[in-house]
Amino acid sequence: MSWSETLLDASFRGVPLDVIDENLQAQRAIAQHGTPYQDGDSVEDLGRGARAFAMRVVLFGTNYEIALQALLAALDTIGPGELVHPIYGSVSVIAYNWSVQHTANRPDYAEVSLQFIEQKPDEPFFKRQFVFVDEASLMLGDEYSWQDGLFDLLASVDSLVADVQGWIGGGWTGLLERALGLPGIGLRLEQLRSQIMGVVSGVVSMAKGDPLSAFDPLVNLAQTPTEIRRAIQDSTPTTSSDLLARGGVPAAVPGASSLTGEAGNAGASLLASARQGQTPSDEALPKAMPADPLAASGMALVVLVITELALSHAQAASVVIEAESEIPTLSPDELESLVNLVRSLIQSAILLQRRLYGIEDALPVIESLRNIAHLVQARARSVILQSPPLILRTVQTPSSLRLLAFRWYSDHSRAAELLRLNPGLTRPYSIPAGEVLRAYAK
Repeated sequence: MSWSETLLDASFRGVPLDVIDENLQAQRAIAQHGTPYQDGDSVEDLGRGARAFAMRVVLFGTNYEIALQALLAALDTIGPGELVHPIYGSVSVIAYNWSVQHTANRPDYAEVSLQFIEQKPDEPFFKRQFVFVDEASLMLGDEYSWQDGLFDLLASVDSLVADVQGWIGGGWTGLLERALGLPGIGLRLEQLRSQIMGVVSGVVSMAKGDPLSAFDPLVNLAQTPTEIRRAIQDSTPTTSSDLLARGGVPAAVPGASSLTGEAGNAGASLLASARQGQTPSDEALPKAMPADPLAASGMALVVLVITELALSHAQAASVVIEAESEIPTLSPDELESLVNLVRSLIQSAILLQRRLYGIEDALPVIESLRNIAHLVQARARSVILQSPPLILRTVQTPSSLRLLAFRWYSDHSRAAELLRLNPGLTRPYSIPAGEVLRAYAK
């Protein structure tokens, strides 16, 4: 991104500064130890000295004298003060020297050269959080095309995911043919039926839907993925608060008690990672599709459930993110948490399909899922960048959020915004001096 898009409103002791150029200087103290009759010195680093901030600011307009008086009063105040640097953020400094220049051919105009010296050693410096922007993703700036493209991709993946659903649908024909030659076919078929119905019933109950209409999953093969997809879509939250609370992501695969082999454990581990918004653990992933038909069908059920969860949450998150571009209600951290949920679910689905079906067979599904994750992340990033940069501001005197909003922004109604950015604030009506709050730079 351009630095011009992330500049802060500069000020010293609360007096605004219109900076036209700035310069940061720093020097390290060293000790040189020479040895007679030997070339070169041993150089010892004794640490860095205080940083020096030099800048030129301009004052202009009919009332420029009033602004000049305020600036000189701030500079004449003894002791350290807060400098909000346009690039480096808040720094505690001492006003070291300054000069004011007037020119005859520029009335109502003054140029002030300032130099500040950093006052606190070892204070965190330049700790603002910046977001890497892939220039190629800037093409996604058009909101309609992004939304349209996202839902087109969702539809694309919905058709491509037939590779996964095929194992439970027509693909199960081959699985059952393999089972026919094994001993105890009657028992195996009953176990398959029980396993499939256990998962489907669990997903339907998660959606608090009507009981399943009677169907035999071994006869009506195509109805199993249809029932799972419908139930997951019905159980996926549509509000940001419910999505952030992970209301649509179960702690384990529904009906996991009916699954055979390692399918249930693998599903529970992947869903736990998704609820935390973390990258799935490699140890939780199966190495390959099990050879046993019953265990293979259980693993295919896990793939289907997690893939459908990823698709439905990506669609729900896209609607929330698009609404945030119009009326912000979430903090940047909450938007990041929402994207992390979608990313983790999609990554789980991609890794499962890559391990169980092979890269070549699963490539169309993997590519579409990857594109969805990229679009959701790029759009959320652009929404976050619509707001000014976040900085940390220290409350100087006991106050309330409404009073702080007026002091910082001359708009008391932005108290709700400050509360949204500081959800851990328990007493917004009584904030002690010294409290550090997150706030937009302007």
